[in-house]
Amino acid sequence: MKRKALRTVWIVLAAAALAVGAAQAVFLLRHPYFRKYAAQNGLSLREARKAWGRPDGISELAMGLAVESSLENWDRVAALAAEDRTSEVGTYYYNLANAMRGQLPDRLLDYYQPFERGLFLPVGEHSTPFVIGCAGDVWFALGDMVMAERDAMLGLIFSPAHKGSRYVRRLAETNLVTGDREAASKFLRMLLDGPRRDRKWAEERLPGAWTPAVERRIEGKRALLPALDVVHGMDQVPLILRLLLNANPGNRMALDYLLCYDLLTKDLDAFVGDYVPALTASRLYEEAMLIVLAAKGGMNEENLVRYHIAAETLERFNRFVTVYRRDGGSGRNLGEFRNTYWYYFYYAVRNE
Repeated sequence: MKRKALRTVWIVLAAAALAVGAAQAVFLLRHPYFRKYAAQNGLSLREARKAWGRPDGISELAMGLAVESSLENWDRVAALAAEDRTSEVGTYYYNLANAMRGQLPDRLLDYYQPFERGLFLPVGEHSTPFVIGCAGDVWFALGDMVMAERDAMLGLIFSPAHKGSRYVRRLAETNLVTGDREAASKFLRMLLDGPRRDRKWAEERLPGAWTPAVERRIEGKRALLPALDVVHGMDQVPLILRLLLNANPGNRMALDYLLCYDLLTKDLDAFVGDYVPALTASRLYEEAMLIVLAAKGGMNEENLVRYHIAAETLERFNRFVTVYRRDGGSGRNLGEFRNTYWYYFYYAVRNE
Protein backbone atom coordinates (compact mmCIF):
# COMPACT_ATOMS: atom_id res chain seq x y z
CA MET A 1 0.00 0.00 0.00
CA LYS A 2 2.81 2.35 0.93
CA ARG A 3 4.64 1.47 -2.27
CA LYS A 4 1.52 2.25 -4.32
CA ALA A 5 1.00 5.56 -2.53
CA LEU A 6 4.65 6.49 -3.06
CA ARG A 7 4.36 5.66 -6.77
CA THR A 8 1.27 7.91 -6.99
CA VAL A 9 3.19 10.75 -5.35
CA TRP A 10 6.02 10.38 -7.86
CA ILE A 11 3.56 10.36 -10.75
CA VAL A 12 1.92 13.53 -9.47
CA LEU A 13 5.30 15.24 -8.98
CA ALA A 14 6.46 14.17 -12.44
CA ALA A 15 3.24 15.46 -13.98
CA ALA A 16 3.62 18.74 -12.12
CA ALA A 17 7.22 19.07 -13.33
CA LEU A 18 6.13 18.39 -16.90
CA ALA A 19 3.36 20.97 -16.57
CA VAL A 20 5.81 23.55 -15.26
CA GLY A 21 8.24 22.72 -18.05
CA ALA A 22 5.49 22.99 -20.65
CA ALA A 23 4.33 26.30 -19.21
CA GLN A 24 7.91 27.58 -19.28
CA ALA A 25 8.30 26.47 -22.89
CA VAL A 26 5.07 28.21 -23.88
CA PHE A 27 6.21 31.34 -22.05
CA LEU A 28 9.53 31.37 -23.92
CA LEU A 29 7.82 30.83 -27.25
CA ARG A 30 5.43 33.71 -26.61
CA HIS A 31 8.03 36.06 -25.12
CA PRO A 32 11.48 35.28 -26.57
CA TYR A 33 12.62 38.88 -26.39
CA PHE A 34 11.73 39.11 -22.71
CA ARG A 35 14.23 36.28 -22.11
CA LYS A 36 16.90 37.82 -24.34
CA TYR A 37 16.52 41.28 -22.83
CA ALA A 38 16.66 39.77 -19.34
CA ALA A 39 19.92 38.02 -20.27
CA GLN A 40 21.36 41.31 -21.55
CA ASN A 41 20.55 42.78 -18.13
CA GLY A 42 22.16 39.89 -16.27
CA LEU A 43 18.83 38.55 -14.95
CA SER A 44 17.32 35.09 -14.78
CA LEU A 45 13.73 34.74 -15.96
CA ARG A 46 12.52 34.62 -12.37
CA GLU A 47 14.45 37.80 -11.49
CA ALA A 48 13.20 39.51 -14.65
CA ARG A 49 9.57 38.72 -13.90
CA LYS A 50 10.03 39.97 -10.35
CA ALA A 51 11.58 43.21 -11.65
CA TRP A 52 9.29 43.88 -14.60
CA GLY A 53 6.22 41.73 -14.03
CA ARG A 54 4.71 39.36 -16.55
CA PRO A 55 5.36 40.60 -20.10
CA ASP A 56 2.59 41.48 -22.52
CA GLY A 57 2.58 42.22 -26.23
CA ILE A 58 3.63 45.84 -25.75
CA SER A 59 6.62 45.16 -23.50
CA GLU A 60 7.68 42.16 -25.60
CA LEU A 61 7.75 44.34 -28.70
CA ALA A 62 9.68 47.13 -26.97
CA MET A 63 12.25 44.66 -25.65
CA GLY A 64 12.50 43.15 -29.12
CA LEU A 65 13.37 46.56 -30.56
CA ALA A 66 16.06 47.06 -27.92
CA VAL A 67 17.53 43.58 -28.39
CA GLU A 68 17.64 43.66 -32.21
CA SER A 69 19.10 47.18 -32.13
CA SER A 70 21.91 46.03 -29.82
CA LEU A 71 22.65 43.30 -32.38
CA GLU A 72 22.41 45.88 -35.20
CA ASN A 73 19.84 43.80 -37.07
CA TRP A 74 18.31 46.88 -38.67
CA ASP A 75 15.96 45.12 -41.06
CA ARG A 76 14.52 43.20 -38.11
CA VAL A 77 14.23 46.42 -36.07
CA ALA A 78 12.28 48.03 -38.91
CA ALA A 79 9.99 45.01 -39.17
CA LEU A 80 9.25 45.06 -35.44
CA ALA A 81 8.70 48.82 -35.46
CA ALA A 82 6.08 48.39 -38.17
CA GLU A 83 3.94 46.66 -35.52
CA ASP A 84 4.11 49.66 -33.13
CA ARG A 85 2.88 53.00 -34.46
CA THR A 86 1.87 54.69 -31.22
CA SER A 87 4.87 54.81 -28.87
CA GLU A 88 7.94 57.03 -28.67
CA VAL A 89 10.21 53.99 -28.31
CA GLY A 90 8.69 52.43 -31.43
CA THR A 91 9.20 55.63 -33.41
CA TYR A 92 12.73 56.08 -32.04
CA TYR A 93 13.82 52.66 -33.27
CA TYR A 94 11.88 53.02 -36.53
CA ASN A 95 13.81 56.22 -37.25
CA LEU A 96 17.14 54.74 -36.17
CA ALA A 97 16.69 51.64 -38.34
CA ASN A 98 15.84 53.79 -41.36
CA ALA A 99 18.77 56.10 -40.69
CA MET A 100 21.17 53.16 -40.55
CA ARG A 101 19.85 52.12 -43.96
CA GLY A 102 20.11 55.68 -45.37
CA GLN A 103 16.33 56.20 -45.46
CA LEU A 104 15.53 58.49 -42.52
CA PRO A 105 14.05 61.51 -44.36
CA ASP A 106 12.39 59.42 -47.06
CA ARG A 107 10.37 57.42 -44.54
CA LEU A 108 10.03 59.91 -41.71
CA LEU A 109 6.41 60.94 -42.28
CA ASP A 110 5.14 57.48 -43.19
CA TYR A 111 5.03 56.83 -39.45
CA TYR A 112 3.81 58.33 -36.18
CA GLN A 113 6.19 61.14 -35.17
CA PRO A 114 5.89 62.61 -31.64
CA PHE A 115 7.90 65.66 -32.72
CA GLU A 116 11.61 65.47 -31.80
CA ARG A 117 11.01 62.79 -29.15
CA GLY A 118 10.87 60.24 -31.93
CA LEU A 119 14.49 61.04 -32.83
CA PHE A 120 16.04 61.31 -29.37
CA LEU A 121 14.55 59.74 -26.26
CA PRO A 122 14.58 62.26 -23.41
CA VAL A 123 16.68 61.29 -20.39
CA GLY A 124 15.65 62.96 -17.15
CA GLU A 125 14.14 62.47 -13.74
CA HIS A 126 10.89 61.12 -15.20
CA SER A 127 12.51 58.69 -17.65
CA THR A 128 12.06 54.96 -17.06
CA PRO A 129 15.13 52.71 -16.72
CA PHE A 130 14.15 51.05 -20.00
CA VAL A 131 14.12 54.35 -21.90
CA ILE A 132 17.42 55.40 -20.32
CA GLY A 133 18.98 52.11 -21.44
CA CYS A 134 17.82 52.68 -25.02
CA ALA A 135 18.60 56.39 -25.35
CA GLY A 136 22.30 55.99 -26.14
CA ASP A 137 21.81 53.78 -29.19
CA VAL A 138 21.29 56.72 -31.53
CA TRP A 139 24.25 58.66 -30.12
CA PHE A 140 26.57 55.71 -30.63
CA ALA A 141 25.38 55.37 -34.22
CA LEU A 142 25.87 59.11 -34.84
CA GLY A 143 29.40 59.11 -33.40
CA ASP A 144 28.98 60.99 -30.10
CA MET A 145 30.73 58.66 -27.67
CA VAL A 146 30.27 61.00 -24.70
CA MET A 147 26.48 60.86 -24.91
CA ALA A 148 26.55 57.13 -25.72
CA GLU A 149 28.79 56.43 -22.71
CA ARG A 150 26.62 58.57 -20.44
CA ASP A 151 23.46 56.66 -21.33
CA ALA A 152 25.22 53.28 -21.03
CA MET A 153 26.47 54.20 -17.57
CA LEU A 154 23.02 55.38 -16.51
CA GLY A 155 21.50 52.22 -17.97
CA LEU A 156 23.90 50.14 -15.93
CA ILE A 157 23.12 52.09 -12.75
CA PHE A 158 19.34 51.86 -13.15
CA SER A 159 19.15 48.28 -14.45
CA PRO A 160 17.48 45.93 -11.91
CA ALA A 161 20.71 44.12 -10.98
CA HIS A 162 23.04 47.05 -11.77
CA LYS A 163 24.78 44.94 -14.38
CA GLY A 164 24.28 43.58 -17.86
CA SER A 165 26.36 42.89 -20.97
CA ARG A 166 24.18 45.30 -22.97
CA TYR A 167 25.67 48.25 -21.12
CA VAL A 168 29.16 46.88 -20.45
CA ARG A 169 29.71 46.19 -24.15
CA ARG A 170 28.73 49.75 -24.99
CA LEU A 171 31.06 51.13 -22.32
CA ALA A 172 33.92 49.00 -23.62
CA GLU A 173 33.37 50.04 -27.21
CA THR A 174 32.95 53.76 -26.57
CA ASN A 175 36.28 53.77 -24.74
CA LEU A 176 37.96 51.80 -27.52
CA VAL A 177 36.75 54.40 -30.00
CA THR A 178 37.96 57.36 -27.93
CA GLY A 179 41.30 55.63 -27.28
CA ASP A 180 40.98 55.15 -23.52
CA ARG A 181 42.45 51.64 -23.48
CA GLU A 182 42.67 51.43 -19.70
CA ALA A 183 38.95 52.04 -19.26
CA ALA A 184 38.12 49.77 -22.20
CA SER A 185 40.24 46.95 -20.75
CA LYS A 186 38.38 47.21 -17.46
CA PHE A 187 35.03 46.61 -19.14
CA LEU A 188 36.44 43.92 -21.42
CA ARG A 189 37.71 42.02 -18.37
CA MET A 190 34.20 42.14 -16.92
CA LEU A 191 32.87 40.52 -20.08
CA LEU A 192 35.59 37.85 -20.04
CA ASP A 193 34.03 36.54 -16.82
CA GLY A 194 30.58 36.25 -18.41
CA PRO A 195 28.81 33.83 -20.79
CA ARG A 196 30.64 32.45 -23.82
CA ARG A 197 29.07 34.90 -26.28
CA ASP A 198 30.36 37.84 -24.19
CA ARG A 199 33.80 36.26 -23.79
CA LYS A 200 34.12 35.85 -27.55
CA TRP A 201 33.03 39.44 -28.15
CA ALA A 202 35.56 40.73 -25.58
CA GLU A 203 38.41 38.52 -26.81
CA GLU A 204 38.08 39.99 -30.31
CA ARG A 205 38.54 43.49 -28.87
CA LEU A 206 41.49 42.94 -26.56
CA PRO A 207 44.65 44.93 -27.45
CA GLY A 208 46.54 43.10 -30.19
CA ALA A 209 43.65 40.74 -30.95
CA TRP A 210 41.54 42.92 -33.23
CA THR A 211 40.16 41.21 -36.30
CA PRO A 212 40.05 43.27 -39.53
CA ALA A 213 36.28 43.67 -39.08
CA VAL A 214 36.68 45.01 -35.53
CA GLU A 215 39.45 47.38 -36.62
CA ARG A 216 37.33 48.75 -39.48
CA ARG A 217 34.42 49.28 -37.10
CA ILE A 218 36.49 51.12 -34.49
CA GLU A 219 38.26 53.28 -37.07
CA GLY A 220 34.96 54.04 -38.75
CA LYS A 221 33.52 55.30 -35.46
CA ARG A 222 36.66 57.33 -34.75
CA ALA A 223 36.19 59.17 -38.04
CA LEU A 224 32.84 60.46 -36.72
CA LEU A 225 34.16 61.89 -33.44
CA PRO A 226 33.69 65.65 -32.89
CA ALA A 227 36.90 67.66 -33.14
CA LEU A 228 36.04 69.88 -30.17
CA ASP A 229 35.13 68.79 -26.66
CA VAL A 230 32.45 71.33 -25.78
CA VAL A 231 30.46 71.41 -22.54
CA HIS A 232 26.78 71.22 -23.43
CA GLY A 233 23.45 70.40 -21.87
CA MET A 234 21.55 67.20 -22.56
CA ASP A 235 18.82 69.21 -24.30
CA GLN A 236 21.14 70.90 -26.81
CA VAL A 237 20.65 68.35 -29.57
CA PRO A 238 21.19 70.70 -32.56
CA LEU A 239 24.47 71.94 -31.05
CA ILE A 240 25.76 68.38 -30.63
CA LEU A 241 24.82 67.44 -34.18
CA ARG A 242 26.46 70.56 -35.61
CA LEU A 243 29.66 69.75 -33.71
CA LEU A 244 29.65 66.30 -35.29
CA LEU A 245 29.14 67.85 -38.73
CA ASN A 246 31.87 70.45 -38.22
CA ALA A 247 34.32 67.62 -37.58
CA ASN A 248 33.03 65.45 -40.40
CA PRO A 249 30.77 67.15 -42.99
CA GLY A 250 30.36 63.77 -44.66
CA ASN A 251 28.49 62.35 -41.66
CA ARG A 252 25.29 61.92 -43.64
CA MET A 253 23.41 60.41 -40.72
CA ALA A 254 24.17 63.39 -38.45
CA LEU A 255 23.07 65.77 -41.20
CA ASP A 256 19.78 63.95 -41.77
CA TYR A 257 19.10 63.81 -38.03
CA LEU A 258 19.76 67.54 -37.74
CA LEU A 259 17.52 68.42 -40.69
CA CYS A 260 14.75 66.10 -39.50
CA TYR A 261 15.04 67.60 -36.01
CA ASP A 262 14.63 71.09 -37.51
CA LEU A 263 11.58 69.97 -39.48
CA LEU A 264 9.88 68.04 -36.68
CA THR A 265 10.23 71.07 -34.39
CA LYS A 266 8.97 73.26 -37.29
CA ASP A 267 12.05 75.47 -37.13
CA LEU A 268 12.30 76.32 -40.83
CA ASP A 269 14.84 79.10 -40.27
CA ALA A 270 17.21 76.56 -38.70
CA PHE A 271 16.46 74.13 -41.51
CA VAL A 272 17.44 76.63 -44.20
CA GLY A 273 20.70 77.33 -42.36
CA ASP A 274 21.53 73.63 -41.97
CA TYR A 275 20.41 72.37 -45.38
CA VAL A 276 23.15 71.62 -47.91
CA PRO A 277 21.44 70.21 -51.04
CA ALA A 278 24.72 68.87 -52.42
CA LEU A 279 25.21 66.61 -49.37
CA THR A 280 21.77 65.08 -48.93
CA ALA A 281 18.53 64.90 -50.85
CA SER A 282 14.97 63.84 -50.14
CA ARG A 283 11.43 64.68 -51.17
CA LEU A 284 10.90 65.72 -47.53
CA TYR A 285 13.52 68.47 -47.86
CA GLU A 286 12.05 69.61 -51.18
CA GLU A 287 8.63 69.93 -49.55
CA ALA A 288 10.02 71.97 -46.65
CA MET A 289 11.93 74.30 -48.98
CA LEU A 290 8.78 74.97 -50.99
CA ILE A 291 7.08 76.32 -47.84
CA VAL A 292 10.06 78.60 -47.25
CA LEU A 293 10.27 79.80 -50.84
CA ALA A 294 6.53 80.43 -51.05
CA ALA A 295 6.59 82.43 -47.82
CA LYS A 296 9.59 84.55 -48.87
CA GLY A 297 8.69 85.11 -52.50
CA GLY A 298 11.47 82.91 -53.79
CA MET A 299 9.50 80.66 -56.13
CA ASN A 300 11.70 81.19 -59.16
CA GLU A 301 13.55 78.86 -61.50
CA GLU A 302 16.93 79.66 -59.96
CA ASN A 303 15.87 78.54 -56.46
CA LEU A 304 14.02 75.49 -57.75
CA VAL A 305 17.24 74.33 -59.40
CA ARG A 306 19.42 75.37 -56.43
CA TYR A 307 17.40 73.26 -54.00
CA HIS A 308 16.93 70.35 -56.41
CA ILE A 309 13.14 70.58 -56.34
CA ALA A 310 11.59 68.09 -58.75
CA ALA A 311 8.79 69.12 -61.09
CA GLU A 312 6.56 66.43 -59.57
CA THR A 313 7.07 67.84 -56.05
CA LEU A 314 6.26 71.36 -57.24
CA GLU A 315 3.12 70.18 -59.01
CA ARG A 316 1.95 68.34 -55.90
CA PHE A 317 2.63 71.40 -53.76
CA ASN A 318 0.46 73.53 -56.04
CA ARG A 319 -2.37 71.00 -55.68
CA PHE A 320 -1.99 71.10 -51.88
CA VAL A 321 -2.14 74.92 -51.84
CA THR A 322 -5.20 74.93 -54.09
CA VAL A 323 -7.17 72.56 -51.85
CA TYR A 324 -5.90 74.25 -48.67
CA ARG A 325 -7.11 77.68 -49.81
CA ARG A 326 -10.38 76.40 -51.26
CA ASP A 327 -11.32 74.79 -47.91
CA GLY A 328 -10.11 77.70 -45.80
CA GLY A 329 -7.34 75.64 -44.21
CA SER A 330 -9.77 73.14 -42.67
CA GLY A 331 -7.78 70.17 -43.96
CA ARG A 332 -10.96 68.26 -44.85
CA ASN A 333 -9.87 67.13 -48.30
CA LEU A 334 -6.12 66.75 -47.83
CA GLY A 335 -6.03 63.00 -47.21
CA GLU A 336 -3.69 62.34 -50.14
CA PHE A 337 -1.13 64.67 -48.54
CA ARG A 338 -1.05 63.15 -45.06
CA ASN A 339 2.51 61.85 -45.46
CA THR A 340 3.85 65.19 -46.72
CA TYR A 341 5.71 67.81 -44.74
CA TRP A 342 3.09 70.37 -45.73
CA TYR A 343 0.40 68.44 -43.88
CA TYR A 344 2.67 67.93 -40.86
CA PHE A 345 3.67 71.61 -40.76
CA TYR A 346 0.10 72.92 -40.76
CA TYR A 347 -1.73 70.26 -38.78
CA ALA A 348 0.59 68.38 -36.42
CA VAL A 349 -0.11 69.42 -32.83
CA ARG A 350 2.15 68.69 -29.89
CA ASN A 351 0.41 66.71 -27.13
CA GLU A 352 1.25 67.73 -23.60
